[in-house]
Amino acid sequence: MYLLLSGTLKPKSSLLITRRTKQSQRLLFFFFFWQCSSLFCKLGVHEKEEITMAMEDLNDYTIIKEGEAEILMHAKNEVFYNKTQVNNRDISIAVLRSFVSKRKQEHEAMLSKRTSATKVSEKNAFESAAEEAPNESVVTDEKSNGEAEGPEEISQDEPCGDSEEFVKTTERRVQGKLKPPRVLEALSASGLRSLRYAREVEGLGQVVALDNDKGSLSMYHMMYQMLFLIVSSSVEACRRNIKFNGSVACSKVESHLADARVYMLTHPKEFDVVDLDPYGSPSVFLDSAVQSVVDGGMLMCTATDMAVLCGGNGEVCYSKYGSYPLRGKYCHEMALRILLACIESHANRYKRYIVPVLSVQMDFYVRVFVRIYTSASAMKSTPLKLSYVYQCTGCDSFHLQPVGRTASNKNNSVRYLPGFGPAVPQVCSDCGKKFNMGGPLWSAPIHDQEWVTSILADMHSMKDRYPAYDRISAVLTTISEVCLIFLLFFAFSCLTNHIFIKWMINN
Repeated sequence: MYLLLSGTLKPKSSLLITRRTKQSQRLLFFFFFWQCSSLFCKLGVHEKEEITMAMEDLNDYTIIKEGEAEILMHAKNEVFYNKTQVNNRDISIAVLRSFVSKRKQEHEAMLSKRTSATKVSEKNAFESAAEEAPNESVVTDEKSNGEAEGPEEISQDEPCGDSEEFVKTTERRVQGKLKPPRVLEALSASGLRSLRYAREVEGLGQVVALDNDKGSLSMYHMMYQMLFLIVSSSVEACRRNIKFNGSVACSKVESHLADARVYMLTHPKEFDVVDLDPYGSPSVFLDSAVQSVVDGGMLMCTATDMAVLCGGNGEVCYSKYGSYPLRGKYCHEMALRILLACIESHANRYKRYIVPVLSVQMDFYVRVFVRIYTSASAMKSTPLKLSYVYQCTGCDSFHLQPVGRTASNKNNSVRYLPGFGPAVPQVCSDCGKKFNMGGPLWSAPIHDQEWVTSILADMHSMKDRYPAYDRISAVLTTISEVCLIFLLFFAFSCLTNHIFIKWMINN
């Protein structure tokens, strides 16, 4: 039998020989792979990383410097680096510096409060002992005139012993030192943000950088990774950048290949700061993130799906954030308030609540900084912070409908009740059009003016350490001048246009 191959006749036996040769080559390749993998499994992690670095050509990398951190960017750009996000990282560092300072001040205030409470308890114990002394002398005189009694037993449940125990416990708490804050960056990529935190923020403790990006790899690339036990490209790049930034980064930053949701769920209330900066919506990470933050800690969260949050796809926004957006001039502020309401709803499930510190809309994303506390009683006031929005389809006027309200009883106790409604009639009283309803959204203040002023003052004192100082200082200055009483806003152009049209109709 002959087969026609490449225009020539070849016997079938030669074709079989070719197939057997290829099979033998594959067997030899896999045998070599198995031998090498067993050899490299005996090596340590650092030895494997050194071998991998030695095999790579450093000329293929470009050094990118941002702030005080430097990273190695491969020519193939396997790990994404977003230069536009320098504004995001700078404002995060500014808030983190302020948080470290505020945290220290709060701890010192708590220590002074405990010390004063200890002194008051000691004074009360001393006064009570002094008052009991004359009574004991009177009892002794009466006993001396009567029959003799045996020795009085000392009770173990006396208040004096309890006060001494309380004093000792309080002293141990007062003497306790404040540990450096721990930071978790859930989606680290190249690790640039974690490196900047570790190198630029003083008083910071451990920084944990997570990533689960394995990327799309070819079969031989996967075998290469298995051979040298290399993890995902992002974690590999992060570890390489940690080593490249010296001893300070190596001592503070550690990188892990893990799913951020699982990692945060398995480390509840362990991190003082949790940073979420995903590509798109952060909704899938919020439930685990609010559990991972310690009481009084901070959650930094970014959302880049602005088309969804600003009303482009209302049904998608409702499925992700639990709120329906409306299209309007205030859509960016509404996006911030929808994100805050979503974080609050996740926190309430665990008897926790949020206190916004700073909320900004920059470039193509929104970013919020909130502190998380635990209190079942304070959580009851959450409906007072949420509202629905009725927006007119004709003149863009809007009205707010609070979700809840409070009422006082005869004994001055507070009752939490559903809000009154409806807030608007069926049609607008100005133009006769109907209303669209959106929300619920966060209707409480979205900034803390004291924090904003403190952050601005710190930035002015070290402006050289912020690559995007001009941009973020302008944003923070604008925020410091905003009145927090009003919710959303009217566009002056739309307002004058409506007034002009109404005047033309009447005249």
